[in-house]
Amino acid sequence: MPSDERKKRRKKKKGSRRNADATAVVDDDEERGGATILPVDVGEAEFANSATFNADNEPLVMAAVEGDDDYNDNNYDDAILVVDANGDEAAADVDYADASHALVHGDDEEDAIPAPILEPHLDGTIGENGGGESAFQDGLAVATAVDTAAEDEYIYSAIEYDPDSKPPLHKNRRFRVYTCLAMSIVVAVAVVVAVYVTKSAKGADVTDIETLWDGDPTQSPSAPPTTDREASGIREQIEAGVLSRGVNFTDMDREDPRYLALDWILHADQLQLDSDDENLYQRYVLALMAFALDSLAWYSCGNHQKFGNVTEDFVVEECESKNMGTGQIEKHGVWLSSTEECDWFGVICSQDEVVRGVELIGNDLIGEIPPEISQLRFLQYLALNGNCLYGTIPPELGNMPSLLSLELHGNGLSGELPSELADASKLQLLNVAMQYQYQYACIRSDGRTVNTLFQMGGATEGGPQYNYGLQGAPLQQGVEKWRSMKGLHLFDNSFVGTVAEEIGQLKYLVFLRSQKNMFSGLIPYGIGQLKKCREVYFSMNDLQLDIPREIGGMEDLEDLRVNENRMTGVIPSEIYNLKKLKKLWLQDTSGCDMVNVTDPNDPTVVFEQQECKITRDVGFSGTLGTEIGNLKKLNQLLINNNPIAGTIPTEIGLCENLSMLHIHKTNIVGSSPRELCELRDKNLNIKGGMTGIFYSDWRGRAPLRSHAAHPQDQHRGLVPAGTVRAPR
Repeated sequence: MPSDERKKRRKKKKGSRRNADATAVVDDDEERGGATILPVDVGEAEFANSATFNADNEPLVMAAVEGDDDYNDNNYDDAILVVDANGDEAAADVDYADASHALVHGDDEEDAIPAPILEPHLDGTIGENGGGESAFQDGLAVATAVDTAAEDEYIYSAIEYDPDSKPPLHKNRRFRVYTCLAMSIVVAVAVVVAVYVTKSAKGADVTDIETLWDGDPTQSPSAPPTTDREASGIREQIEAGVLSRGVNFTDMDREDPRYLALDWILHADQLQLDSDDENLYQRYVLALMAFALDSLAWYSCGNHQKFGNVTEDFVVEECESKNMGTGQIEKHGVWLSSTEECDWFGVICSQDEVVRGVELIGNDLIGEIPPEISQLRFLQYLALNGNCLYGTIPPELGNMPSLLSLELHGNGLSGELPSELADASKLQLLNVAMQYQYQYACIRSDGRTVNTLFQMGGATEGGPQYNYGLQGAPLQQGVEKWRSMKGLHLFDNSFVGTVAEEIGQLKYLVFLRSQKNMFSGLIPYGIGQLKKCREVYFSMNDLQLDIPREIGGMEDLEDLRVNENRMTGVIPSEIYNLKKLKKLWLQDTSGCDMVNVTDPNDPTVVFEQQECKITRDVGFSGTLGTEIGNLKKLNQLLINNNPIAGTIPTEIGLCENLSMLHIHKTNIVGSSPRELCELRDKNLNIKGGMTGIFYSDWRGRAPLRSHAAHPQDQHRGLVPAGTVRAPR
């Protein structure tokens, strides 16, 4: 018989013998959930610590050993895991005294692994009452020989049992808990150290580098030492994102306001911003404004110095100012203080701490407007009027996509009005008025005086030069780009050119104030498309010809002033359709002729020059129409110094709000209608503090009740019954 077949028979016989020995305990085991607990056969005790896999590589669960240190460390319960008849694991409560020798038995009986040996009693028996097999002889354990019949069987993982053995360290639960705790502490310490180092780096002073030099000094000064802040990327960030016109900090003078603002951001500012802070740009631009416009000389909230025995910079943080609207005293942050820039006086921010407006009206700002203001990309409102600003308006302001209102009036600005401002398509208010013949003096922080009457405040080479204000032709073609414009204030400057027809495309325009300039040509027909416009001021320019009939389409017009031009023609009847009209100024039309003028420095030089003078012989002609009674809201009618003829219509009595009437130096004849005289009982008088003015000269042929001469005018005439005041 082959050896393989013989081995199979011995294995089968041995398995049958084991089944027979286990029959006695099967019934009891079934009451414990169907698990099988077998006694340890003689000769198998040494395999108690065998592997947890059977011959078919199926997992077996080892029984826990009571009293083992590792067992107690891992908090096992006094239960053993067994495998039932179906191969499922189950926990069985076992009395270790009765089941001191047990096997975890599976489906394959021949591969059952003995359970661990339990601690015997002192009498050498195993069990609660000392019953069962004797495992000791004279207090020593007795090893039983292995059956020689099974000698040729392969024993899986038969290793020597070591009662002092412990599981590997990484499987110990207590070790794992302590390890995790230690790692958490290390991470926390690392975070604290990193934060401390970062904070220290922000406030780091100049790094001292000792250099030994025994040669001759260089002709140029050495570069200043580099600080940690200067190496943090802030300088490069501002240079790339804020500076305009291709300048850089390397080539910049150290007294340049842009460099001073950078130095403040890097070293003096207590907020110590980083290069990736969202408000870095806006804080730098506002700091630049403070340095460029001499904040130490400001009327309110610009003085950041504390004076005593020594002067300390950037220590004053709060200031008080009076709100001119409410009359209340309000607290603000001082410019260049360590407070948030949104708290600085005149700075307006949205809820997300983004600068939306800067309002520094009448605060004695001195200097040139820095072009870097345009980097306040979300700025909507910039009001710097009533100060001592000089120089030109930066064209970069036209690149501000959110700008709605720009107010620079009442300063000493000069030069061309940048055409780039027309690119600010969202602009609704542009006020650059009052740059010519506007005089206001400010005192700089160094004691020098600046006067807006002169260019650059008077600091020009060769002495002060008179300031003629802003120049250019802002109302020519291209004006239609201001499609959102509501208020266009250009008066008191030196603007020239014609008024383009495209001005009629400004459908939202409400105020057009262009008086005291040198606009020429005629009033365009397109002006009639300005349905929402309430004020049109073209006084004191060089406009010619007549008022277009299309002006009757300006339904909301309240104030029309075209006086002191070279206009002619009749007053169009359509003007009487403007039922909201309150003021109509047509007076003092001038006539101009070319005359020969001798050069006062060289009598031999003669040149032609236009000479204009105001006279009643040129200007508006025709008569006052009877439709004037439609203008029930009219309160000022000034038509003096024009060749207007005819009589005063009786319908003028319907203009009950009339408080100023100038009809002198005209060709009007006839008598004063009773309806006009009755207006003195309403507003055409000086009773109750009213300033009613009724001024006329009368050249009628019929004898009248009173006759007067005005010493200020070399003419004679009749004064109708009413209030009379000679013009200034």
